[in-house]
Amino acid sequence: MIDVTKDYDPRYVQVRRQRAAEILGVSPSELDRLRKDDPDCPQGFKHSDARNSPVMFRLSDLYAYSEKRMQAAHKAA
Repeated sequence: MIDVTKDYDPRYVQVRRQRAAEILGVSPSELDRLRKDDPDCPQGFKHSDARNSPVMFRLSDLYAYSEKRMQAAHKAA
C-alpha cells in the first residue's frame, strides 16, 4: 500500500473519510460531529451527487486542522 502521507504532496492528495479520521486520531463518527460542530473542520467534498459517492478530504486541509487543534489543546496532567 502506498503511504500517501510520505510519497506525495499533501496539497494534491485526497483521502476518504475513514483515512481522514485516522489521520486526525478520531473515529469516523467523531469526524462527522466535528464537521457539524466545528467551523474550522474541513467539510470534505464529493466528486458526484450520487448518495453513495465517498466523502473526500484534501490531506493538507487535514494537516492544517490538526495543527489548529493541537495549538488549542490543553496540556495533559
